[in-house]
Amino acid sequence: MAPPSRPNEAAIGTLDGKVAVITGASKGIGKATALAFAAAGAKVVLAARTREDVERVAAYLKDSGAEALAVPTDVTDVEAVQRLMQRTLEVYHRLDILVNNAGSGRFGTVVDFAPGDWDRVLDSNLKGVYLCAKYALPPMLAQRSGQIINVLSVAAKVTFEASSAYCAAKAGALALTKVLAAEVRQQNIRVTAILPGSVHTPFWDDIPEHPDFEKMLKPEHVAETVLSVCQQPLGVVIEEIVVTPPLGIL
Repeated sequence: MAPPSRPNEAAIGTLDGKVAVITGASKGIGKATALAFAAAGAKVVLAARTREDVERVAAYLKDSGAEALAVPTDVTDVEAVQRLMQRTLEVYHRLDILVNNAGSGRFGTVVDFAPGDWDRVLDSNLKGVYLCAKYALPPMLAQRSGQIINVLSVAAKVTFEASSAYCAAKAGALALTKVLAAEVRQQNIRVTAILPGSVHTPFWDDIPEHPDFEKMLKPEHVAETVLSVCQQPLGVVIEEIVVTPPLGIL
């Protein structure tokens, strides 16, 4: 299997010494963000459900000279999220950045959509954001510094047929992001929502009808946006960014 591609390091600034937890880090946007952060000097903690996949990305980063830690994690599981944050503090003794990227999609009309599928979509896309933020915040509050980036979707604002659970979860996560930002801004913690349009990732693997992959964003485009937000001066807070392909929302 070919190693994951690395972003253009010449275009990347520095996050030297920062410790970043990235969920959904074994593939797609999460993996691209982990590579970008590591290239910028961050110590990255990679969280994803599949041990083999997340450890493979961590091993690649370590072979490249970066500091990386793989922690297999289901972000919908309270104890798993607690272990993720505890392990981060045990190894690196601080937590500077949380990138909430993990999520999943299941699709169907409201009348046909199974209640169990509804719960799974809301758990992975909304509850997971809440849990990771909740347990990442104590060390950030103790430091009086930190940054939380919630990678959501344009579906937080734009509805699509057969996407009721997904759109509801993303809209809820956007509202959660805004509440969280209001709650912690006085403690010098910045919170940002990033809403990408269509991105060519494994998300589309089980969706037979989809836009042209060549017209979509690439994971690296979103990763570079996340990195740019984290590189802003301390006096700057970016609350929300919508990122789309050149042709707009596909």
